[in-house]
Amino acid sequence: IYSRNEVEAATTEAINAEGLLQVNIPSSLKEISAGAFQGDDRVVMVAIPESVTTIGDCAFQSCKSLENITIPESVTTIGDGAFQNCQSLANITIPESVTTLGDFAFQNCESLANITMPESVTTIGVFGFQSCKSLATITIPESVTTIGDCAFQSCKSLANITIPESVTTIGDGAFQSCESLANITIPESVTTIGDGAFHCCESLASITIPQSVTFMGDGAFQDCRSLKSITIPESLMDNCILAFDEEVQAIIRHV
Repeated sequence: IYSRNEVEAATTEAINAEGLLQVNIPSSLKEISAGAFQGDDRVVMVAIPESVTTIGDCAFQSCKSLENITIPESVTTIGDGAFQNCQSLANITIPESVTTLGDFAFQNCESLANITMPESVTTIGVFGFQSCKSLATITIPESVTTIGDCAFQSCKSLANITIPESVTTIGDGAFQSCESLANITIPESVTTIGDGAFHCCESLASITIPQSVTFMGDGAFQDCRSLKSITIPESLMDNCILAFDEEVQAIIRHV
């Protein structure tokens, strides 16, 4: 396990003239422990060796200068809050080996514009990418079954997202306040749309709820001021009063 004391010992020679750290983690280590680099504003680059299988909770949390990190194919688990608040991190590739993507994993990574997510991931954790304000598009792999609560909340640049047929649950507030989201297709696999899932998606112009949906939460589409076309199953008509604003209920048609 790579502890905070070992960080200091291993990176002394990698300090550059600006006082920033370029960290090369020893190949003998299998785990980067919880909080190992937490809050270290000097870290700008990290090279993780193939020996590492786990990136612990909050391992790089609030490393605000971190711009570049390579996650090897050996890693299977990215812990809760592992890269939370890494405000300079612009790109990340999650390898095919990763099966667990923790809650808050990339929350508030304000510069994160591109992310590649592999087919191995089955769940996008709670608050996983919340407030990634530069994230404009993302493709969710067909392995994902659950989009966690507030997973993409306040991703204000997110204009395009593809939800695959594998997804069954869209969590509470999953896309809340995604102000640029103009189009989204909800596949026939989805059975649950949580409370406030698309609340305050101000650019969303049309929505079709598939017949597969059996639960649509309170405020799911409230304050979506651009909505002009709404199609929902007849079985959900009773939910409309709580799911949609009163002024758009008149344009709802059921199938």
